[in-house]
Order: sequence, then C-alpha cells, then structure tokens
Amino acid sequence: MNPLRSFAEHVEWLEELRTVEEEWWLNPIANGKWSLGEIVSHFLSWDLFVIHHRVPYFLEHQAFTEDVAEAEKMNQDASRYAKSGVSKSQLLEEAIRTRNRLIQQVEIIPEDWWIHPFKYKTKTMMFAAYIEGLVQHDKHHQDLIILFLKSQPIMPNRCSLSRMVAQKNEFPRK
Repeated sequence: MNPLRSFAEHVEWLEELRTVEEEWWLNPIANGKWSLGEIVSHFLSWDLFVIHHRVPYFLEHQAFTEDVAEAEKMNQDASRYAKSGVSKSQLLEEAIRTRNRLIQQVEIIPEDWWIHPFKYKTKTMMFAAYIEGLVQHDKHHQDLIILFLKSQPIMPNRCSLSRMVAQKNEFPRK
C-alpha cells in the first residue's frame, strides 16, 4: 500500500476517535498499557519528531541516529501530556493537524529519493522503508485500540468505530 495513502487513512481513523466515549479516553487499554489518549499523544509526539528530526536529515542526505533514552523520554512526555488536562478534542486536533503537516512534508520528496539509501543507526536503508516502518507502527497501535474497543460494551451507532471494531477479528502483531 502507498505510505501516503496509509498516512491519510490514519488521519481519517483519528477523526473517528472523536466518537469514542469520553469515559474510555484515559483508561488503559489493558493492564500496564497506555490509554487511547496516551496513544494519540504518542502519535503526535512521534510525528513531530519525524518532522523535525528525520525529514530534514533525510533531505540533506545526512545520517541520523536515535538515542534510546530520548525515545523513552518522548514516550513518557507523550503520556504525561495526555494526562495533563488537555481535552480529547484538542489532542485529536493537534494529532490530526501534525499528521497532515507530516503528509505535506513527505509529499514534496521526489520519488527517486524514496529509494536513495541513507544511514540509520548501524544500517543503510531507504526512506521508503523508514516510512513503511512508521505505517506499521501506526497499524500496531490502531490494532490495540480496536481490540480494546471491541471488548467494550459498544452499542450499534454509538461509536462510528463500531464497524471497524466489528470487522477486526485478528490479534495485533507483537
């Protein structure tokens, strides 16, 4: 699937989260797991990271590294932000606006650059593979949210995600 199409579908999916009951927004999706709000904040945080710390390096054909401690701090900060009192509506709006900004940045990258090799950590990879990794990351979290919603007492038409939840019969990849 086209990664830009997947990014656009992610925006549509985030839009549908507006219909999720408020009571579920900050409840963990499983024991020891994040809430829906924390996951959306996680998407927002990582989209901002890619916009500011990946795309510019790629456009300059520079190698970039990822500090594991930095990634963990970003995830903790995302969790804190979701629980800071930011409303569901505001957080979703920020996540949608930021994903759309990321789509705009990625759309301007010339097609032949998608297969241009660059250094990532200790390996060489193509931008297309990096973006596909982001798409799979989105799907992993979407699958977890869908399984959570599937376990909730959702009445038909109470949540527009109902059809997606009803269609989802598989477990997410680990």
